[in-house]
Amino acid sequence: MIWWLRSRAAAALVACTLVTALASLVIGNVEIPIPVLAGQAGKFLLADLITVLPAVLWINGTGRATTPTEITAVRPLHRWDTALAMGLATAALTITGIAHGLGFAGIAVSVGRNTAVYLAIALLLNPIVGHRVAAPLTAAFPLVCAAAGWRAGGGAEPWALILHRPNSGPALFASVALLAAACALSLAKPPATSPVRLPRG
Repeated sequence: MIWWLRSRAAAALVACTLVTALASLVIGNVEIPIPVLAGQAGKFLLADLITVLPAVLWINGTGRATTPTEITAVRPLHRWDTALAMGLATAALTITGIAHGLGFAGIAVSVGRNTAVYLAIALLLNPIVGHRVAAPLTAAFPLVCAAAGWRAGGGAEPWALILHRPNSGPALFASVALLAAACALSLAKPPATSPVRLPRG
């Protein structure tokens, strides 16, 4: 367990999640100019971008060890990794829920929701494409949302959950449902690995 916690940099991950959530509550309302490829331009906040950091660091942490070796291990380490991601999302949602109750009504819910969305994307991609591809894809998702996630008539596309209004109940419900589905997949399927190349000769 101690080896696993160190290999995943679990303490740094938890600290990063807490700091990211708190920083997003304080400076997350700052708008970032992003070119729009389709539809109509909308607000893209700093909180929509920096909340991806815990998910990217989680992918990096889970990819540190040799995945083929871990797959053959007795202990289900990929399930521990899934539990870690779920714990990070729960921590972010709890902190932002408390902040919402304390008066951060505008940004708090979206900070927790977006953190959960990014972790869900990381959990979905890791078993399918592996950590080397999952990390940049997860990091690119907010930019894709900012560039192509707005409707022509205004408002965010249904798939661009991070762009929906902070008080959007359906977006929060969809984010939690996405996280639950991602956890189920990640629990059932170990991370994808590159094909093993045997030395010639």
